[in-house]
Order: sequence, then structure tokens, then C-alpha cells
Amino acid sequence: MGSYAILNGQYTSDSLYGIEFTKAEGSYLYDENNRRYLDLRSGLWNVTLGADKSINLLLKESFSKILDNGLGYLDIHSYNHKIYSEVSDKIIKIVGDSFQNVLFTNSGSENTDLALKISGYINKKGESNKILAFKNSYHGTFFGGVSVSGLDQSINNIFFPKYGDVKFIDFPSKKEEEQRILKWIEEYCGTYDAMFIEPVLASAGVYKSSISFFNKLLKILKKNNVLIVFDEVATGFFKTGKTFYFNYLTESPDIVCLSKSINNGVLPFGCVIVSSEIDERLSKSLYTMEHFSTQNGNLLGMESANVILDYYLKNKKNLLDNVEKLSSCIEKCCVQEKIDFRQIGIMTSIKTERAQALFIVNELKKLGILVYLYLNDNEEGISIIPQINIDEPVLEKAIRIIIKKVKFYQ
Repeated sequence: MGSYAILNGQYTSDSLYGIEFTKAEGSYLYDENNRRYLDLRSGLWNVTLGADKSINLLLKESFSKILDNGLGYLDIHSYNHKIYSEVSDKIIKIVGDSFQNVLFTNSGSENTDLALKISGYINKKGESNKILAFKNSYHGTFFGGVSVSGLDQSINNIFFPKYGDVKFIDFPSKKEEEQRILKWIEEYCGTYDAMFIEPVLASAGVYKSSISFFNKLLKILKKNNVLIVFDEVATGFFKTGKTFYFNYLTESPDIVCLSKSINNGVLPFGCVIVSSEIDERLSKSLYTMEHFSTQNGNLLGMESANVILDYYLKNKKNLLDNVEKLSSCIEKCCVQEKIDFRQIGIMTSIKTERAQALFIVNELKKLGILVYLYLNDNEEGISIIPQINIDEPVLEKAIRIIIKKVKFYQ
């Protein structure tokens, strides 16, 4: 291996699969021996549209126009460019007109840091920042994410101080749990500045609560002036059966964080979108506010989002119809095979026996199928989040193979 390392559990250059890929096509990845693997984790939920040749050609042409002009870099904090407005207008169009402005970032993790800063600038109620978040939620690995991600607190407890006073509450899976949590929120949330919400606990294993719960939760938070931050980095862009999860709700969040699928994972890119009300409060804030990196608004990143957002806007109905079809396919397989599963849209998890998930992941790798390994305090298993344009018969065959493997080791 080269002289590089990654911090993912250890300081090493080892990866989960240990495969060197050289090309991709559709829903498949190909290694150096030209062996193909079906990617049912969509490049860690980034490559929502797969390796589509027509889309990649559009990206290539768009990048060439920028690079042919020699404008490989531009500082968004010092200069202007028409693409900033083009991309932000498309984001607002797809997210909805209750939102006002877009702040560009480089990742979902950076989104968390920025959203925390915004809540501090306009909604800090006491001497220290007070934040609510769900246990087993995931919001990245920057220091904001280290602070508010419930999933990795056992790993991140060596860091102190973290950002503010963070209270982790249970993520309900039953009606009685929803009622208990809503009662606690109503009684105690008034002193908190913001709540960070991952509407489906993706990294933890596709946990979901009811639409009614979230509508009641958001109403209580708004009544008590608690800023509502929806982290849709994992759930955004059709995966849940709606364009965004919050489209299921009658209530709307104050801030939405997006990344990953926004540009099909082509380049580091993300954004934080603020509602009209938050935009007005930011405009009137007396603080000198600051958040930037020299790569925010990177022109090639912007152009990658520009191309993919165009595709989403033009093909929205077809994409939603396809997600519905694929969701039904997954559900049918799981029900017929009588396997326990959790699902919303194409986001699916299957619980395994303790200490079996990694083994099953490696067994599936031998069969040319790549899935996501999840682990939380209560259970472990595998998650499947395929591309939204994957071929249905291919997906069905793979799902049945996965279920067969899981049942064999039960």
C-alpha cells in the first residue's frame, strides 16, 4: 500500500473489504482482475444513481468547460460566480419554497458543525449551548458530529470538552415509547437551543418512528423555540420513498443538511439550507459570524451538484416510481422468506446473530455482493441501500441470496 492511512477504528490503510476497484458500470464495481461486485451500499449511500455513463458524460463535459477556462479554483468568500446562484436555486426548488438560502460545505460532517454554529448565533438561551439528539443517531466525525452523534459516544468519550451540553434521548420504535419521549420533550426541551434529528437512523440499522411522532415532536420543539435541524445526508434524494423524509410531515424543520446523493458522490460537496424564518434571524443577528473553508463553493463540486440536481428535477416522478417498485420488491422477498427486517423506501436492514454480521458480509463478498455492516449497542446486522435505478431482477436475486445466508447462520 502507499504512504497513506485512514482513521476508522484503527490507524491503518486497511479497508473493510480490502478490494482495489478499477472501474464501475451501472450498479457494479470491478476489481483489478475485472471481477464484478454488485454494490448494494451505493458507495456508502453516495452513488444513488450508480455509474451511469450518460450522467458521467454530462459531468465530464461540464468539468471541461470550467477547466478549459483555467478556472480550477475560486474563493467564494472573495468573488462571485453565476454557478453559486444556479445551484442554490435548484436546491431550493427541490427542497421547497419554505426554505430561503443555501450555505455550501464540503461534507455532511461539516454540515453539523455549521448547523451548531447557526444555533449558537441565533438561539443560544444560556451560558452554554444545549443540544438534543437521538441515541444511535449519526451526524459525522468532525467535532460537531463527535458531540451530537449518539451512535459513537463510546468511541468519542475521550474527547473533552465537546460542543455544549448534549442530551441524548431514546429513538422510539413503539407507540408507548413515542408517548413517553414526547412527554419528556414537552416538559424539558424549553431550555435547549436546538435538536439534531436523523429521521431514520441509517448507520445504526435503519430504525424509524411514526410520521405522527415526528409531527408532534416538531410542534413541541417549535412551541418551545428549539431550533430543528434535520440531517438528511443519508435519507435525502428519494431513498425513503419521498424526495426527502420531511416531505412525509405536515411540520417543517428550520434547517436541513444535505450531502452524499446531492451530486452522486462525485466530489466532496454538501450544503445547509435554512428556512425563511432562520434566514431573517441570521440577517438580524448582531454577532460577527464565521464559517468557511477555502474549498466551500469549489467550482467542480458545484458543477457536479448542478448536473445531478438537473437530473433529479427532470426525472423526479420516474425516480420516485422506481423507488416504490424496488421497495415492494425488497419487502416481498423478506416477507416470503419470513425474515425479520426494517425498511423505509429502499433503505433496509436485516438483523443477524451476534458476532455473525462481519462473517456474513465477507461471505457475501465472495459471492460478489457488497452490503453495509451496522452495529449498535443492541444488535448487529447488514443494511442494503441500493441505487434507485438498479435493475429489479438483479436486486431481487441478490436479496434472496442475502436472506439465505443470514438464515443459514441463525
